[in-house]
Amino acid sequence: MNLQALTQAAPVAGADAYLQEAAARAIALDISSTPCPAGLVGVVGAGAMGRGIAGAFAAAGFDVVVIDASASSLASAEDYIAKRLQRAKSAGRQIGSVSYSPKITDVAGSRVVIECVPEDIGLKQEVLREIESITADNTLIGSNTSTLDINLLSSALTRPKQFIGTHFFIPADITRLLELVPGESTHRDTLRSTLKLATVLGKSPVIAGVCDGFIGNRLFDRFHQEAFYLVEEGASPAQIDQALESWSMAIGPLRALDMVGNDIPWQVRVARRERQPDLPQPRIADWLCENGRYGQKTGAGWYRYEPGQRKPLADPVADELIDACRAELGITPRPISDEEIIARCQLVVMDEAVRLLDDSIAHYGSDIDVVWTLGYGFPAARGGPLFLAEQLGTANVLEMMSAFCGDEVRSPAFRAPSPLWQSLINNAISLTDYRTTPLWAHSFL
Repeated sequence: MNLQALTQAAPVAGADAYLQEAAARAIALDISSTPCPAGLVGVVGAGAMGRGIAGAFAAAGFDVVVIDASASSLASAEDYIAKRLQRAKSAGRQIGSVSYSPKITDVAGSRVVIECVPEDIGLKQEVLREIESITADNTLIGSNTSTLDINLLSSALTRPKQFIGTHFFIPADITRLLELVPGESTHRDTLRSTLKLATVLGKSPVIAGVCDGFIGNRLFDRFHQEAFYLVEEGASPAQIDQALESWSMAIGPLRALDMVGNDIPWQVRVARRERQPDLPQPRIADWLCENGRYGQKTGAGWYRYEPGQRKPLADPVADELIDACRAELGITPRPISDEEIIARCQLVVMDEAVRLLDDSIAHYGSDIDVVWTLGYGFPAARGGPLFLAEQLGTANVLEMMSAFCGDEVRSPAFRAPSPLWQSLINNAISLTDYRTTPLWAHSFL
């Protein structure tokens, strides 16, 4: 199995132009005549996501009200947004006003409301019902969920036509990517209006179908799960992150999770285990969370952090916990090469991307490349996982995946590739141009 073509892949000619065209194609609806919703914007939840979203709207000239029951969260958000808006004002932009309130009733006059409360479906449904009860019939309501079922969320509403998933990415006032997730009941005008909002905010929107994690976090889940398996098998967190960053990923998966918070995907895994108790999942990340190691927010995760610092430092305590987890699992750690780390982590993303196409979650293969490069640090010079797979040769990529799948010693967790790979090869179908008809497209295209 020759992995060098993948692990030593150089920047690919034409990748930047391809991504620009792909980002334009991702807006699958003509919104040239769609008016942008005007008026007050409400943001419910003043955490890291909420303050970023509020800052993005205010920097684009919208008047915003930020709601949170916590006075300290509101104060932190006000400080963050003030600095963000000062930079925008210095750049000559016309900024909007921002007010702060502990009372959700203060979003009553909003034309658009985005909820950004924690990723708990019961809590989100409760907040969405309250928003709907105090706003006008034509108010556009968005949920900044990153994984939850949009259709289950919308079932709490009496006006689901005005509801849509709006998955922003940290930091929401800077990151260009915005996943829009229409549910079964979302009206086409709601989707069009949200697309228009996205463009006014300077975002690159991609429409995704409803599934666990949509496009981006479904890929990220598989990416960091493979990193977890590699740790269980013998690699260190630092080796994994350094290998992938040397390959030009903007940030390694374990450093990224420490930054975002290990407890967030942990909650997702716990809920997933309740729904699918027989679903295989790595143990190592749960082990760290059970020991209170959530990342930068707690000063310890895969690494340790000095107070007020974000630089990851080696931590013997983390090493001891990892060793204890391996012992519980009955795993004797083995040496793992950087080449194997890069190959396995990139190949599982390529395979999950094809599974997204097979499940009709993305409209075009190129949509997946836009999401993974803009939102998750895949090197734009390589064009995205599907673009790179085409450059390497689809048959060659399938051969690499199949070889790992058959190696029960080196990669016991690596699963069989999607059957769609062979179909694409047999029919000479382009991965990036592959077009599906997702559920939302039946109503909107």
